[in-house]
Amino acid sequence: MKQYKITVEEISDENTLTFEAESHENILAIVEKLKQHPNLGEDAAAFGLGLKLFTGVMMKQKSNSLFKDFLPHFKDFMKGLKGA
Repeated sequence: MKQYKITVEEISDENTLTFEAESHENILAIVEKLKQHPNLGEDAAAFGLGLKLFTGVMMKQKSNSLFKDFLPHFKDFMKGLKGA
Protein backbone atom coordinates (compact mmCIF):
# COMPACT_ATOMS: atom_id res chain seq x y z
CA MET A 1 0.00 0.00 0.00
CA LYS A 2 1.37 3.40 -0.99
CA GLN A 3 0.75 6.49 1.15
CA TYR A 4 0.27 9.96 -0.27
CA LYS A 5 0.06 13.44 1.17
CA ILE A 6 -2.35 15.55 -0.86
CA THR A 7 -2.12 19.34 -0.65
CA VAL A 8 -4.42 21.79 -2.41
CA GLU A 9 -3.57 25.46 -2.22
CA GLU A 10 -5.87 28.25 -3.29
CA ILE A 11 -3.85 30.53 -5.56
CA SER A 12 -5.57 33.81 -4.70
CA ASP A 13 -5.60 33.18 -0.96
CA GLU A 14 -3.58 31.38 1.67
CA ASN A 15 -6.17 28.64 2.23
CA THR A 16 -4.70 25.15 2.13
CA LEU A 17 -6.22 21.70 2.41
CA THR A 18 -3.91 18.81 3.31
CA PHE A 19 -4.82 15.18 3.92
CA GLU A 20 -3.36 11.71 3.54
CA ALA A 21 -4.62 8.98 1.23
CA GLU A 22 -3.64 5.39 0.49
CA SER A 23 -3.68 3.47 -2.76
CA HIS A 24 -2.60 0.00 -3.74
CA GLU A 25 -1.53 1.51 -7.06
CA ASN A 26 1.09 4.13 -7.87
CA ILE A 27 -1.01 7.26 -8.40
CA LEU A 28 1.90 9.21 -9.87
CA ALA A 29 2.55 6.51 -12.48
CA ILE A 30 -1.16 6.41 -13.35
CA VAL A 31 -1.20 10.17 -13.90
CA GLU A 32 1.84 9.91 -16.17
CA LYS A 33 0.12 7.19 -18.21
CA LEU A 34 -3.08 9.24 -18.44
CA LYS A 35 -1.08 12.14 -19.90
CA GLN A 36 -0.75 9.95 -23.00
CA HIS A 37 -4.52 9.34 -23.22
CA PRO A 38 -5.87 10.85 -26.45
CA ASN A 39 -8.94 12.44 -24.83
CA LEU A 40 -7.55 14.04 -21.65
CA GLY A 41 -4.74 16.40 -22.61
CA GLU A 42 -3.94 18.99 -19.94
CA ASP A 43 -6.67 17.64 -17.65
CA ALA A 44 -4.89 14.29 -17.15
CA ALA A 45 -3.34 15.13 -13.75
CA ALA A 46 -6.55 16.46 -12.19
CA PHE A 47 -8.59 13.64 -13.69
CA GLY A 48 -6.15 10.90 -12.61
CA LEU A 49 -5.81 12.15 -9.06
CA GLY A 50 -9.53 12.76 -8.67
CA LEU A 51 -10.40 9.37 -10.12
CA LYS A 52 -8.01 7.48 -7.86
CA LEU A 53 -9.16 9.34 -4.74
CA PHE A 54 -12.81 8.81 -5.66
CA THR A 55 -12.24 5.13 -6.43
CA GLY A 56 -10.48 4.61 -3.10
CA VAL A 57 -13.38 6.07 -1.13
CA MET A 58 -15.95 4.20 -3.20
CA MET A 59 -14.23 0.85 -2.69
CA LYS A 60 -13.95 1.42 1.06
CA GLN A 61 -17.66 2.26 1.21
CA LYS A 62 -19.04 0.02 -1.55
CA SER A 63 -21.93 -1.12 0.64
CA ASN A 64 -22.92 2.51 1.25
CA SER A 65 -26.15 3.22 -0.65
CA LEU A 66 -24.52 6.32 -2.11
CA PHE A 67 -22.13 4.12 -4.10
CA LYS A 68 -23.88 0.76 -4.33
CA ASP A 69 -26.07 1.58 -7.34
CA PHE A 70 -23.26 3.47 -9.06
CA LEU A 71 -20.64 0.70 -8.91
CA PRO A 72 -21.79 -1.24 -12.03
CA HIS A 73 -21.76 1.97 -14.08
CA PHE A 74 -18.33 2.86 -12.77
CA LYS A 75 -16.98 -0.52 -13.85
CA ASP A 76 -18.28 0.12 -17.38
CA PHE A 77 -16.67 3.57 -17.34
CA MET A 78 -13.30 2.11 -16.32
CA LYS A 79 -13.48 -0.51 -19.09
CA GLY A 80 -14.07 2.29 -21.59
CA LEU A 81 -11.24 4.40 -20.17
CA LYS A 82 -8.76 1.53 -20.30
CA GLY A 83 -9.90 0.54 -23.77
CA ALA A 84 -9.33 3.96 -25.31
